[in-house]
Amino acid sequence: MKKMDVIFRQVFFKNLKSKTWLWIVLGPLVLAAVFGGVFWLMNQTNQTSKIGVVTSSPALIGTLKASSDDDQRYISYSSMAAAKRAMADEDLDGVLTISTQPTTHASLIERTDGNGINQTQLQSVLAQAHTKEVAAQLKLSTTQLQSLFATPQLATTSVSVDKGKLVSRSAKTQKSGAMVGFILGMLIYTFVISYASMMAQEIGTEKGSRIEETILTAITPQAQFFGKLLGILALMAVQMAIYGVVTLAGGLLLQRLPKNPLSSLMTNIDLSGISLNMLIFSLAFFFVGTLTYTVLAALTGSLVANQEQIGQATTPIVMLGMLGYFGALIVAGGTSPILNIASYIPFLSTMMMPVRLGAGQVTAVAGWSALGINLVFLILFTWLTVKFYQTNVLSYSDGGMLKAFKRSWQLQRAARKPKPVKS
Repeated sequence: MKKMDVIFRQVFFKNLKSKTWLWIVLGPLVLAAVFGGVFWLMNQTNQTSKIGVVTSSPALIGTLKASSDDDQRYISYSSMAAAKRAMADEDLDGVLTISTQPTTHASLIERTDGNGINQTQLQSVLAQAHTKEVAAQLKLSTTQLQSLFATPQLATTSVSVDKGKLVSRSAKTQKSGAMVGFILGMLIYTFVISYASMMAQEIGTEKGSRIEETILTAITPQAQFFGKLLGILALMAVQMAIYGVVTLAGGLLLQRLPKNPLSSLMTNIDLSGISLNMLIFSLAFFFVGTLTYTVLAALTGSLVANQEQIGQATTPIVMLGMLGYFGALIVAGGTSPILNIASYIPFLSTMMMPVRLGAGQVTAVAGWSALGINLVFLILFTWLTVKFYQTNVLSYSDGGMLKAFKRSWQLQRAARKPKPVKS
């Protein structure tokens, strides 16, 4: 145990002080800050477009002014010359001229260096104004006009099947759950690429520098394997703790701002759909998923013969991670029999199943079943990896990783064969 603790401390503190680990931690935070800053600037620079309206119809002017909002505001002008002077003074972003004789016709002059004008919204307002103008000419009352253009309301309810019963889920709840699952999948993929590569680098560097023989004279391969694994997991835990503190501090800071730049996003998110069960499930899958990929990195890292082959050791990890990540992206928009099966397969389900559970595509029983499959696989896979690690860590093959794995398999089979008893 003491020797394993030595390896754990060596891996943990060496990487904790490295620039690589510092970038692994700060990289996502910098990207999040950049995207948040861009989103905030877009909201701050999104000024109201001012449109001058020239028309002889008081009813049209009233309708347009009533349609003014934070995006577009309509201002009445008595003449075209006055409106153009205002636009020349940069007080207006456009001038809208509306003629009602013989039929309603509108023309727009838009300033190229002004705030953008939403012409789709403008056409909708004009159509509404024209409808009211025609209704006034036909002497239709407001009630008659509303009855004429009334649209039947369509109420949609999303349901999921849970233990043979239909459970209703709102669209916001479904979207929020899928978003949580997607963020989890993205976090797993990011951690997998970072820490699995770090694990492979740790083992590959020691093998390439030929210091493994010296290390293993004082410690068993099993103790070295688990010491390195615990060191990598400790680094992950520190990074998650940092992210937790930053998230909490960021949330408190946003609450103190007079105008929260994320308020428009939060209105479309139903946090009530994110249950405690969902959070526990997500954290469990995060832990099992990242640990499984890290064990795989230890296996592939033990197959290399020199530092030049470390890139080959991380290739299977990156490919599997990409399959799981893209599977999570696809399954968020809908499911299929192939995706259903893939969401139970280890290495893929760690990213896909949380999205399916959050979107209400599967029940909690199915989600925990997939987690159980991954947990059993992790235990068996770790046991098998330790066996191969003992053989590979002192084995060098210049024929590549496949040849090294084949040789390791042959050595494992030979070791399992009963030795003949001497007479």
